[in-house]
Amino acid sequence: MRVAANESNRRLNDRIRDAFAWASTERIEWLSPVKSDEYAEYYDEEFLERLGVSNVRVPLHSFWPRSGPRWDGLARTDSGKVILVEAKAGMKIEELCRKYGISSATYYSWKAKFGGMSIPDAKRLRALEAENSKLKRLVGELSLDIIALKDVVSRKW
Repeated sequence: MRVAANESNRRLNDRIRDAFAWASTERIEWLSPVKSDEYAEYYDEEFLERLGVSNVRVPLHSFWPRSGPRWDGLARTDSGKVILVEAKAGMKIEELCRKYGISSATYYSWKAKFGGMSIPDAKRLRALEAENSKLKRLVGELSLDIIALKDVVSRKW
């Protein structure tokens, strides 16, 4: 994350803009980890202060565990979007699953389904699956109607 935010930030910013389908003019300013700040990572209220977020309606401590995630990357865009990065390279899959409360079977299922897919592609896939489900339901209902009509027509009057 240090290298990406400091030495390759143009490439990183382009990938983030692509992933979230943001305009290419959306400027991203990295606030952490930056060389001038000795690559500090922030957590608890410190990350909010670093991002300039002060109008939190509910105190962070009321829902956020003390010493929660240490954000590996903090950034803000010109339009006010906030980017929080938790990149745990080298962390075992079992540890990640335990941390986020999912089973390893769910992780591998999601990886098989969405691995290598960009966020816009994943959203499109979800929309297509929803449409496919509606169409299947419609075909099922029409099939029942056809069976009922054939039954009525086949009766001798």
